[in-house]
Formats: sequence, C-alpha cells, structure tokens
Amino acid sequence: MAGIAQSPTSYARLAFGVVFLWFAFLAAAQAQDQMPVTVVVARQTDVTERLPVVGSLAAREEVQVYSSVQGQAIEQILVEVGQHVAKGEALAVLDMTVARMLLDKNSVSIMRAKTAVSVEASRLDVALVSEAEARKILERSRALQPKGAVSQQVLDEHQNAHARAVAELGLARQSLALAEADAELVARERKEIELTIERSTVRAPEAGLVLKRTARIGAMTSGSADPLFVIARDAVMEFVAQVTETSFVRLQEGMRAVVTLPGRDRPIGGTLRLSAAQLDPATRSGEVRIELDDDQGLRPGVFARGSINASSRNNILLPGSAVKTSSGQNSVFIVKDGVVGVRKVTVGARQDGFVEIVGGVSDGEMIVLKSGGFLKTQERVRPVITASDRPLAGNMAAHLQTTDHEGTLQ
Repeated sequence: MAGIAQSPTSYARLAFGVVFLWFAFLAAAQAQDQMPVTVVVARQTDVTERLPVVGSLAAREEVQVYSSVQGQAIEQILVEVGQHVAKGEALAVLDMTVARMLLDKNSVSIMRAKTAVSVEASRLDVALVSEAEARKILERSRALQPKGAVSQQVLDEHQNAHARAVAELGLARQSLALAEADAELVARERKEIELTIERSTVRAPEAGLVLKRTARIGAMTSGSADPLFVIARDAVMEFVAQVTETSFVRLQEGMRAVVTLPGRDRPIGGTLRLSAAQLDPATRSGEVRIELDDDQGLRPGVFARGSINASSRNNILLPGSAVKTSSGQNSVFIVKDGVVGVRKVTVGARQDGFVEIVGGVSDGEMIVLKSGGFLKTQERVRPVITASDRPLAGNMAAHLQTTDHEGTLQ
C-alpha cells in the first residue's frame, strides 16, 4: 500500500503548534515560580473623625427642693431616692402643731371681729337716724324763725343738736371702718396660717427622679442648709464629659456622638447639646454635655465612654500593615501588571488599625497588605486580592494627627 504524502504546509503548522505549547508551558512555569503577595484594592470611602471622650451620666437639670417654712421639724418622709415623682407630689410633712393652735386661736379672733363689725354697723345706723331727725328739726326751725314762731335761742339749740348728730355719725363711720379693718387683718392672718399649714407639706416643684435626700425625721428646716431633696427634672439623663483643649476648640453644638454604657449591648446615639463657655485653667479641659437619643432606665453617675463626630471627608483607607514608615517617610508597595513598585504617601488619621491616605494612592490601585522588607522594587509577584481588611464605609473612626508636607506624623 502506498503511504500518504505530507505537504510542507502541514509540517510547518505542526512545528508552530509545538513551539506555542512550549512557550505556554514556560509562561505557566514562570507564573508558578512568582511569589504570591496578598494585596488590597484601594477604595475611596467616607472617613469620620471621632474624638474619644470619657465621662459619666448626669441629670440634665437638677431641681433642689427646700422647705418654704423655716424652723420646723420634719414629721414624715414620703419618698425615697430612686423614686419617680409627679409635679406637686408630697415629699415630706413638717410638724404643724403650733400652726394649728394659731389657726384655732384665729377662729376666735374672727368671731370677735365679726361681732365688732356688727356692733359698729348698728351704731352707724343709730347715728344715721339721729342725724336725719336733727336735720329735719333744724330745717323746720329755720323755716319758722323768720315768721317769729321760733326764737333765735331755739334755732341755735337745734343747730347745735344737728352738729352733734353729724359728729356722732362721723365717729360711727370711723368705728365701723376700724372694725372692718381689724376683721380683714384677722382674715389675712388666717390665710397666712393656712398657707403655712399647706406649705408644711413639701411638694415636688417638677416631675422627675429623686436623686438625693438629706431630709431626716426630726431635723429642723433651714434655708441655709442643704436642700431636702434633689430631683432630676423629668428624669432626663445626659452624658457629661471632659475634653482636652485641642479637642474642645473643634467641637460645635449639634455634632453627633455615640456613647457606650456598661450593661448595654448597643451604644446610644446622641447630640452635642452644650459646651462650657471657657476652659478650666487648671486642667486645660472643658465640659461638654451630650443629649442622648434614648435615656430610658439610665442612672446618673454611671461611667461611660463615647466619641463625637467632629468632621467627615472622603479619602482612601488602608490597613496599617500596608503603610511603611522609615526615616519619617511613609510609603506603600503598589502592584501594577504583576510588578512591585514603591510610592510615597501622605497619611492623615490613624485608628482601629487603619490609616487614612491623603495623597499618593489612587482609587482602584492594588496595595500590598503587609509592607515587609522581603519585597523589592521591580520584582514580579502574583497578587492575591483580599477584601477582609477593608473598613465599612462611614464606619471609620479616625483621630487626626498633624502632618507636614511630606506626610510625616508629628
């Protein structure tokens, strides 16, 4: 049987295929020889600068309760620390034995005053009748005197009688006014005694939580002593913290904050409500008050930690292991087309194991996760991308550190 002849073109194709397979095998072998390096992809994300603060819970407004009646012994105490009270609720009762005795005595005085007013009113009525009769007689005498029916002497006597009646009428009116004034005075005294008795029950001026009680049974009330009770108005609690001078000057009312309390699984959000008007010259710190979004069940004095969102911006965040610092210079290893390169970067904030990159890295570039000394410039590597070390957007708490134009941390 005759053999099949092979054309020159077929031999050329076969040789080209063998060469291609050889180069493919060689490239695969070289790729297998390249060192694998874990990299992260640089991404722009929101960076929130959070200033850490420590402090404790305190009442937003404390109401001090004093007794309006001074020098009286405390007879009963009706509430204790930790109780919630309503506005006007009775807190304590004073001994009002003397006041009640004065009230009984005043009752007798009121009866006497009313009797005196009645007597003087009757005298006034008599004086009015006497004055009216004397006036009629005088008018009649004046009418008859020109006709000679009444002598001048009789007319003079009638004039004198009317003058006496007028004087007695004025005296009766003054006596009645005095009796009525005495009765009004006694009535006012009664109101004062009744007010004293009413105030003998010390009541809550505002609703809230009783924080402190210094009232003791048998103790005498005094305006110069400590308040009998201290109430947290409406039981509203807030976070009070001291911040350093450098942080204090950057804070503004309305900034959001997060407070972590012991015994709570989740932190509580809040808003910076108030900051001190000036710094303490001794400690160089200032007080800030944070209004909490949820203050139910909170107790004053509990130690807590928090952070205040001072500012927000958008930059690249890298794990701290990716940034190498040497001789005051910050740099990262960048992998491009499988080749390692070194690039200087400007860093911003550092916290929670991450570093803010202000300049030097673009979005989407691959950065070596661990900037160790085993890598060299222009070395070929096989990048292995990981996303496990990337922070969540908007969830980065960062402390700013001042940097110079080269990115050196001060």
